[in-house]
Amino acid sequence: MKRWPIATGMTATLLVIATACSGGGSNSGNNAAQEGSPSSSPSSSSAASSNTQQSTEPVTIKVFHANAGTLPSNVLDNPVMDEIEKRAGVKLEFVNTGGSQDEANQKLSTLIATNDLPDLIITGDMNINKLMLKNGMIEPLDNLISQYGPDLTANVKEGLDYSRLMYSDGKDGLYFVPGLIGDESFYPMGYDLVFQVRGDLLEKSGLGELKSLDDLLAYGKAAQQLEPTNAGGQKTYLSGIPFADPGGWDYVDWNTAHNDGFASVGGFNYLDIEKNELVPRFTDEDNSFWKAMTFWNKAYREGLLDPESATMKAQQVQDKGKALRYHLGLANWQIGWPNDVIRGNKDTEKGFIPTLLDAKQDYTFFRFSSPVGNNMLWSISKKSDKKEAVMKFMNFAASWDGVELMWNGPEGQLWKMDGGVPKPLPVDPNKPSDPDAAKKVGNAYMAPNFIINGKPLNPDKGWKVKYGDNAPERYVENMTEPEKKYIADHQLKYPTQIFETRQHYSADTSLIDPVKPDPNSDVALLEQQIKTYLDMNIARVVYAKDDASFAAAKQKFIKELSNMGIEKVMNFYKEGFETNKQKLSTMH
Repeated sequence: MKRWPIATGMTATLLVIATACSGGGSNSGNNAAQEGSPSSSPSSSSAASSNTQQSTEPVTIKVFHANAGTLPSNVLDNPVMDEIEKRAGVKLEFVNTGGSQDEANQKLSTLIATNDLPDLIITGDMNINKLMLKNGMIEPLDNLISQYGPDLTANVKEGLDYSRLMYSDGKDGLYFVPGLIGDESFYPMGYDLVFQVRGDLLEKSGLGELKSLDDLLAYGKAAQQLEPTNAGGQKTYLSGIPFADPGGWDYVDWNTAHNDGFASVGGFNYLDIEKNELVPRFTDEDNSFWKAMTFWNKAYREGLLDPESATMKAQQVQDKGKALRYHLGLANWQIGWPNDVIRGNKDTEKGFIPTLLDAKQDYTFFRFSSPVGNNMLWSISKKSDKKEAVMKFMNFAASWDGVELMWNGPEGQLWKMDGGVPKPLPVDPNKPSDPDAAKKVGNAYMAPNFIINGKPLNPDKGWKVKYGDNAPERYVENMTEPEKKYIADHQLKYPTQIFETRQHYSADTSLIDPVKPDPNSDVALLEQQIKTYLDMNIARVVYAKDDASFAAAKQKFIKELSNMGIEKVMNFYKEGFETNKQKLSTMH
């Protein structure tokens, strides 16, 4: 999933917290209750752990996840949750985190300040993770894993070793478990890192294959002429950007950077995927960021950028995307997974397809990859009296049984065994599809956020853990008509197979993810000041009224960042990145 910058004001908030709770979280305790089996996986380790079950009563654990978004309730009632209670012996009570990661981490900061941490904490905010570790607020995990985590050790040991090396801050022990260890996010219709356009409107426009950002602007104009309003009579645009969200501007160069072979990482840098080095993101006048900024400025002046972008948050952009008010998507989630809506409406005309424009021929960033886990780190509160139950759930999230449940739901809901292999239920062409089916079953709430073992293949069974991938011949059942035409025109089996025309099409950010200055350091304070500046000024540059105004705004922007001392922050991250390269060499 998308990694958002740390919240505005977060560093200042953490400074207050660090002072208030420097002795917090020291109240340790063990769970007196006996929970159920952490896994019913056929693996020998899970079978052994199931012998610990002495009670059928599930233990309720409070869970915080910074990416959970807005949930319908704190305790979800669905088939997946029922199975988790039966198989892992735990009941999940979610902490209401609000909508965005910014709101979530502000909530977590408050919980830290009031010494009210939930049992399980999952966040990618390294300031918060460092603070909890430094102040003894989280439990060392080695003993818990040795007793209750056989699947963690058996299935994702490389992620545990990496975390101990990179995230324990010199302490002797393991404190964090990364999520999605071993994952490469394969989705046959997953356009999360590339531009996506309405295939039907592109065909009607007569423009042919889009090969540049200028072509994309031409498509935007044509699409707006062809479909000036949606079915509800609301005005359409090329796209919208949630500038009102802290870090919402991250979408500006999201796709352009990926096409050019860069991943946006900490310290206001890009990771050059081919060279494996950090380069400036904002202060290089002729790079992906400024190429993208020029594009969006032109889109704004042409009336193609939603004029409400300056005041919109992510949910508003998603809602408009679902209503088909946008003709360009920057990520599936950014515009609310509109193809699901289109298929749900049994619309046989509309649909979004990927476009790579003039992307590099190799070393691009089209799929997420996390060989040693992502930056969403799992930890257990020191003051929790349900540590064993939390670890059993973590073990379940690393077991093949748990992973498959959370990706697919229980048998009979969305899949069934077919020739000894689990496959999705066939699509009935006479019935409209339900875009909320995965939410009703529950797997949409659990995968991928609550999966630790991200590996795609169950070695014990020989099948893919995402059961749709066991029936690739049926991918087409879940495609819109333009997607079907796209794969026929390009001689593909599924749309994202176009990514595989490159040898290298993912980025590994595991060496830069752990780098973060101490919250009370000069670098951290400067970093936060610069983030606030970016939140306030990127949209202003986009909204320049003409070429001359844009050029002047660009120079002013770069100069002011330089005067603020952005180089100091960039260099801190570069040094940390190089240090981690050396650390990693000790693992081999």
